[in-house]
Formats: sequence, C-alpha cells, structure tokens
Amino acid sequence: TLWAIGAYTVYTYLAPFLKNATVVSAPQVSMILFGWGLSAAVGVTLGGMFSDRNGPRAVHIPALVILALSFVTLSACAHFLLPVAATLPICVAIILWGVSAWSFYPPQQARLIGLVGVKAAPIALSLNASFMYLGFSLGSAIGSVTLKLTNTQSLGYVGALFEVGALVLVLL
Repeated sequence: TLWAIGAYTVYTYLAPFLKNATVVSAPQVSMILFGWGLSAAVGVTLGGMFSDRNGPRAVHIPALVILALSFVTLSACAHFLLPVAATLPICVAIILWGVSAWSFYPPQQARLIGLVGVKAAPIALSLNASFMYLGFSLGSAIGSVTLKLTNTQSLGYVGALFEVGALVLVLL
C-alpha cells in the first residue's frame, strides 16, 4: 500500500507537474506518459526475471531506493532548475520511476505466494491487489492534499516519503 501511495501521489498529478516544472507541451505530456508506460512494462519484466534469479528482497530494496530517488529528483529539479534545464533530468527520472516502481510488483507477488503457499495464493494475491488499489486511491487523495497545502513541486518529495516507508517495512 505504501508503495502504491507514493507512486500515485505523483502519477495522478504528473501532467500539471510537467506543465509547471518543464517546457513540455500538452502533446509531449502524452508522449512522456507513453514512455512511462513502456518503462513500466520493462520494469515488470525485469522485476520478474531478477526475482526469479535472486529472490524478491534482492529486487524490492533497489527498486524502492531508485523509486524514492526518482521522486526526490523530480521535486529537486522542479525546485532548483529552470524549466528548460529541468526537462531532461525530469524525463530521465520518470523513466527510472516507471522501471523501478513496476519492477517491485512481480517479486511482491512471488513473496506472497512463498509465504502462503500455492493453495492460498489466489486469496493472497487478490488481497494484495485490493491493498494496491487502496494505495492508488490514497495516493491520489494525498497528492490532492499536497497540492492544496503546497504546490506541484512538492509531489515528488511526498511520494518519496511513502517509498521510504515501504523500504523500511521491507527491511524489517
């Protein structure tokens, strides 16, 4: 849930974030979202492959670290760089975000199946999906509160806090 909250705190408001922090046009926002989707597909594939090879924890920890750093990069670029200078590093951070966020998911499913066994896997995976969707909803709400209290530039910092929380739970 924390992983999903962090991701959707930012994702839900990515278009206004890009409008305020970069020089991308509306059609280019669509291309960036498409690139994020492609990077997410790469992340799912890599997350599954590396989890099968090295175990879920070996994927979860670097994925959450890279994800948190991607979000910090988004906000830091928005805060400290002019939009023309922020555009490229923000686009790179978005690609890293897509790969790292979605590389987390397959190992999470494998970890849950390992914990409950194959017979109870459908129940565990459906509960996992429910908590993921709860996180998406809460992330959108938290992003909205962030915008009400601050601005789009802070979305990445808030998202990163939730990813660090997820990382702490993985480490425990």
